[in-house]
Amino acid sequence: MTTNQLTDSIATTLTQHFPNIPILPQTGTSSTPGISYRLLSAQLTRERSDRFVQSHAFEIRWLEKDNIPATLPDELFEALETIDVEGTPYRATELRWETENDTPRMLVYYTMRTTKMSESAPTMQQLEQRPTALKATRE
Repeated sequence: MTTNQLTDSIATTLTQHFPNIPILPQTGTSSTPGISYRLLSAQLTRERSDRFVQSHAFEIRWLEKDNIPATLPDELFEALETIDVEGTPYRATELRWETENDTPRMLVYYTMRTTKMSESAPTMQQLEQRPTALKATRE
């Protein structure tokens, strides 16, 4: 799973749960009411030679300082707790609702373990043997 697939799935999930609210990628400041989302960080850590831990942190913002629905935190928790990425469900490891500079936001963290399939070496098809003559040394 790529970071872009996860980001797209978050946008799709928000659109499905909030059909009457504009869902926008965060690109600076916006005066449009709605919900914005952005990737804060992505990390890939090797646990061992073929196993990795992928971590992603997202920020979801309500774009109005006023007029915040009282049920918004609960609705975001429900929408983002488990998301579907191309048929595979991913569960958030942490969801945190907070206010920064009078603007409410939710931080969502997804962590998953992945295994890199090692490429198998081509097998030897046939061993060709040729007779060889040994030279005897005479003294």
